[in-house]
Amino acid sequence: MMLDVVVSVAGVGLWLIAYGACRAATRIVPPPAGPATMELGPEPPAIVSMLVNGWSTSVDTAESTVLDLAVAGHYELRQPDADPYRTTIHLAPNPPDAGGLRPYERQVLDRIRGLAVGGVVPLTALSFRDENESKAWNRRLRVAVVADARAAGLSRRRFGRTTMTALYVGALAVGVVCGSAAVHHTHVGWLFLSFLTVGGALAGLVQHIGERDTPAGREAAARWLGVQAWLRNHEQFAELPPSAVAIWDRYLAYGAALGVTRRASDVLDLELGNRRRLWSSYGGGWRRIRVRYPRAPWYGHPTRTLLVQVLLVLMAGTFVVSVAGRYALPGYVLLAAGGYLLIRAVADLTRSREVTGEVLARTTCRSRDGHPRLDHLVLDDGTADRTTAWGLPSEWGRRCEDGDVVTITVRPWTRRVVAVTQQSRGPRRRAAAPAPPVTDFFGEVRDEPAGPLPVSVDDVAQVVGQPVRAERQPQRVTFRSEADNAVVLRAEWAGGVAGRIAWRANARGIVTPLPGIGDEAYASGHHVVMRADGVILVLAAVGTGRIGTPHLPWLLSRCERVGLTQDRR
Repeated sequence: MMLDVVVSVAGVGLWLIAYGACRAATRIVPPPAGPATMELGPEPPAIVSMLVNGWSTSVDTAESTVLDLAVAGHYELRQPDADPYRTTIHLAPNPPDAGGLRPYERQVLDRIRGLAVGGVVPLTALSFRDENESKAWNRRLRVAVVADARAAGLSRRRFGRTTMTALYVGALAVGVVCGSAAVHHTHVGWLFLSFLTVGGALAGLVQHIGERDTPAGREAAARWLGVQAWLRNHEQFAELPPSAVAIWDRYLAYGAALGVTRRASDVLDLELGNRRRLWSSYGGGWRRIRVRYPRAPWYGHPTRTLLVQVLLVLMAGTFVVSVAGRYALPGYVLLAAGGYLLIRAVADLTRSREVTGEVLARTTCRSRDGHPRLDHLVLDDGTADRTTAWGLPSEWGRRCEDGDVVTITVRPWTRRVVAVTQQSRGPRRRAAAPAPPVTDFFGEVRDEPAGPLPVSVDDVAQVVGQPVRAERQPQRVTFRSEADNAVVLRAEWAGGVAGRIAWRANARGIVTPLPGIGDEAYASGHHVVMRADGVILVLAAVGTGRIGTPHLPWLLSRCERVGLTQDRR
């Protein structure tokens, strides 16, 4: 019998040693960083995030893709004031063809388009409200990114087919040895050990064991680590908001992938968001709603359950009064509490009301044994920026989803939902969200930044052929048509490191020199770029047919350098 024990234990130990040796042999040793450089490679930001994070995806994967799609022109990131958390996404009226997007890029774009109301969605509204939905969405994103990295030869499965087969066969052999010992000695423990060995080994190998490097992947990772070092040398890069993609181009997206954009990464979040601060588009426009989740013992309980609890409290109070004599004060307290609860329960039963609004979130509250007991239903009826969750029976959870407009019948005191009627499925409103005004610390509306504009309103109106107005922000001016409020032109400028990067970012592709404008200038598609006195100015035509590309060089030649130099100071 001792020989069987020794053989079985030795078999389990040898298999575990072999498994550990395989993991040690395939562990990833970070490649040495290449020389600091600002040269970007061909890999998309999502793949770069995987390469520099030990061949595993992270939260930066989705965040960098959001920024990269903005650079590609699928939408625009607008920051109305100094607070980057108020950045909004505005879908492009004529976006580029999405057919060439990678699966994970399409997944991110589909989420943004699905959440947009009137073509607008707050950037911080991209976070998920349901934990399971967040895990499933991010899992699907990781699978797509890994598949793309493998197709490019930058990654591979950590255990190859030969290693996997050997480990499976070894686990089966150990299971057979342990099972034989169990049968020979009719020992239930050995039988359990045999199944545990085989089952545990299979479960550990079937689950995702991660990726490992390839020679091409290590070379690319070393090059991108050099880009990371270059970006980290510029402290102001970490403080750039998401809207800075207009100047920094793909550098900001790659910075998010490399983990060096602290401010932009704080704003972007495509995982589980804050359940106590949710975005709502009910009634047109986006508002942030503060949510309170009650903890009262009667919250969400049906009336019959509450009446039983009241009865027990009254019985306990009566018993204490009857036996405690002169020490019956606790009993009277129980009787008073029971009477109060009885009055409130009866009043709650006799009055109910209906509430119509948009479902912002629905989260399950479980009992101690893990069974669903109640759902917290967060509903915005459009009357206030604060709301309190309602108690929805868990079995009614499928009657409404996030974004549905429903009418619920509720008991006001217990906040119990007793009926749900769906009015519409998902968001139906198409009103565009108005840009919030720029306010100071005290909430007073501030005047627009002073100083001359780099492009005059009259010149833009002359080219467009209709009146326009200018909306000015720091280092950026947006020109809108007075007729339909559409954006027709954007002017952005930067100096120093940001200016040099903007120049390099816009210099890629086919460019046409524009002699006689500034120190140096050129045109590229619907962009024109000028360098003057160390400041870079970019003019971008927006929309179709508003400003023809032949007019952009003329506008660039009319730009006032004084506007750039004053803003630079």
